[in-house]
Amino acid sequence: MPRIKESFINELLNRVDIVDVISSRIKLKKTGSGYMACCPFHSEKTPSFSVSQQKQFFNCFGCHEAGNAYHFIMKYDNVSFAEAVETVAGIAGVSVEYDEHAKYNHEKSLGIYELTKAAAGFYHQELFKHPEARSYLQNRGITQETIEKYQIGFAPNSWDFIYKTLCTDNHGDTDRTSRLLDIGLIKVNETGRHYDMFRNRVIIPIRDKKGNVIAFGGRVLDNSKPKYINSKESEIYKKGYELFNLDYVRKLPREELDCIIITEGYMDVIALDQYGVHNAVASLGTATTPMQLELLFKQTDRIVFCYDGDDAGRHAAWRALGLTLSAVRDDKTLSFCFLPKEHDPDSLVREQGAEGFRKYLEHSLFFKDYLLSELSRRFDLGTDEGQIKAVDEFCGLVNQITDAPVMVQSLIVAMAKLVGWEERRIEMCLQNKKSADHNREPQVQKTGATGAAQLELTPIRGLVARIIQNPYLVNCIPEQERLNKLLNEYADEKAKIVLDVLSKINAKPDITTGALLEQYRGTVYERIMNLLAAVQMDDSLENVKISSMLSFIKIYLSEAVEAKIAWLRREATRRNLTDEELALSTLLEQKLRNLK
Repeated sequence: MPRIKESFINELLNRVDIVDVISSRIKLKKTGSGYMACCPFHSEKTPSFSVSQQKQFFNCFGCHEAGNAYHFIMKYDNVSFAEAVETVAGIAGVSVEYDEHAKYNHEKSLGIYELTKAAAGFYHQELFKHPEARSYLQNRGITQETIEKYQIGFAPNSWDFIYKTLCTDNHGDTDRTSRLLDIGLIKVNETGRHYDMFRNRVIIPIRDKKGNVIAFGGRVLDNSKPKYINSKESEIYKKGYELFNLDYVRKLPREELDCIIITEGYMDVIALDQYGVHNAVASLGTATTPMQLELLFKQTDRIVFCYDGDDAGRHAAWRALGLTLSAVRDDKTLSFCFLPKEHDPDSLVREQGAEGFRKYLEHSLFFKDYLLSELSRRFDLGTDEGQIKAVDEFCGLVNQITDAPVMVQSLIVAMAKLVGWEERRIEMCLQNKKSADHNREPQVQKTGATGAAQLELTPIRGLVARIIQNPYLVNCIPEQERLNKLLNEYADEKAKIVLDVLSKINAKPDITTGALLEQYRGTVYERIMNLLAAVQMDDSLENVKISSMLSFIKIYLSEAVEAKIAWLRREATRRNLTDEELALSTLLEQKLRNLK
């Protein structure tokens, strides 16, 4: 998809009415100054889904889903951001404006898709010319129907089959050769001669979620090494963002998506699908990533990692856990299933069928249970040294969980019981292990199956919430330049976000809440800004809002000044303060008295 102009993305929000966008998907009822409906994102009988025409913002008071018009379409239609922008533009009746350079690259990508589709077709045709390849698939129990569904092919044992087929004999040009080099279907040696990447291998086309062929996997017919090779990454293929078979899984009816199974190989997925287990995907020659989990969580609330029961499988599972912790959510479920040592998903489903395979899934270990059982296996918890090492490993892992406070608390309780420590001691170890980076996104607490968010309104969050919800009030703040100077001089690093919000509003004084949130899309602040925009404040009148905003600023500055004074006092107990520090201490004491 070509890149949409950033200026168009921002301007479109000013030209479209969020009420029109949401009304195109659900029925809204006018209530007072806004609109209400039953939330389309969770089950409810009493409407709690609110749409503000003035703010161009929606918010559900039940599940706390919130955002602007783009966010609604992404969530409701289950599409990418670019697709959401195009949909909103269609509702508004305007043409999407694309970046010309990106448009050229898009046209080039279309050419690559045409090439990969053609290559897949030629490999598929070649399969029927080679009995040895067909025999290999027959021995693995792969049926003709499955071969056709996945367009399985064969790369002959030829130096340059695909190169000659696609790039010579009037089939192509130098541009085509360059593109095949870019995506790794061909290579060039030191003498300048082109040759094929895949030779004497069964070929599995790899598709993106829309069904475009973006890469290939190749498997040898015997046990020679390497057994599998995959295409290199390219402009259309990023391993960490793609999953084999996701294009088919997305089309499954909801009743078949009680979970999605992640396996290690595409041959596992193909065998499972053929025998009736259709909800499986595979990572592509690399460990599962948080981005892949986010893709899957858009389709289901439960993901099951399925691994061989041997040492290699357990090593792969542990690695997957470590790499996906940032995607853990309280309202989603991660489980780990280990098959008997002599089996992988392919062999097990062929031997025991779909029902036999599903029985093993029923014994999957819940994320928490797997983590604790693995720590027990890795460390001698009967000794102080083993307990300390286990807790240290535990803290390093759990601190990577950024958005599942209920899960974290449950893990703390379970870990304390496992090693025989007090929970407070585990919590202290977690705090000591935690990074000192104060600039990252604030933690958001979530409880309940719907993921309803609960935010403690600290002074800084309260201030930002009031500004986001009422951007026009910024123009009512007296002496803004003086305010900015005070924040710069006395507040800590967190003040940067306040100054940033103020600067964005000052640049466009009539900006709406929805348009302001769009300014933070793709940043570390995106999630917290959406939540703050939706949090219910305890004031309604305009003068109360302004007073509350200024009051929060005063509290925030007071706390910042007090923190600096406390630091200087601690330093004075360890060393003699410099003249500059003594003068600063006196000045801060005076400022604090003035603020109070």
